[in-house]
Amino acid sequence: MVTGDIKYIKWAFELAKIAQSHFTYVPHHGTRKRMYWKMSIDLKRPLVHSMGQHDPLDGYITYNEIQNGMKNLGLIESTESPLKSEIEDMKDICLGISLITNDPLGIGGLLIDATRITQLIMKDGLNHFELLEMVLDSSIMGLRSYISDNPMDVPAEYRLAFRELGLSIGLKGLGIIIELIRDNHEFSIKNSLDNRVNVLKSYMDLGVIIEKFWIDKKNRKTRNWIDHRDINTVMLATTLAPQGFLKI
Repeated sequence: MVTGDIKYIKWAFELAKIAQSHFTYVPHHGTRKRMYWKMSIDLKRPLVHSMGQHDPLDGYITYNEIQNGMKNLGLIESTESPLKSEIEDMKDICLGISLITNDPLGIGGLLIDATRITQLIMKDGLNHFELLEMVLDSSIMGLRSYISDNPMDVPAEYRLAFRELGLSIGLKGLGIIIELIRDNHEFSIKNSLDNRVNVLKSYMDLGVIIEKFWIDKKNRKTRNWIDHRDINTVMLATTLAPQGFLKI
């Protein structure tokens, strides 16, 4: 959308098709598909057989974003659904999965997903209200559990920056959600989102605390920071300038 070059959305579409066909499978003991967490580079064999808790949700949202991006760029008609089977697969895998986690990176991922869902609803008119409410509720429960252990009191050498910064990025997304709801009062009333968002707003200072902690150079001299320097640096940069990542 930024460059106006349609090759990127075409690449995304091709990647979605290929990834879906190799990462999903039907287990021997059931009929519902599941996902491998990691595949070999040539996509010929799974490296990690287990399924990430939020991977199906991420896939479902991403496929909807790609499909709507193709419509917005005039590559397909508004009635076409080139990723219909992939979207249905992800939706089916999501059924019955608990999204609640007390892992800061997982909670941040949920808040990022909530930001993406809100934009899909507001900009593309997709009917994802119940999903948004479920993701917000899971985020709230996860935050309550996470904070109960007083994680900000733990010294830097025992903390994983990229996981905390993931939460900080997710909390930045609340600003986008609040803005979209504010600009569409009917949307807010219809889906009873105000209470959920108000609860989450009380945690926004936590994101600021995490950000300031890892900006401090002395906290970036620990072995944990150095061992994960690449991902830590990317995550810190993203929480400092989140708009390019969070806005679709």
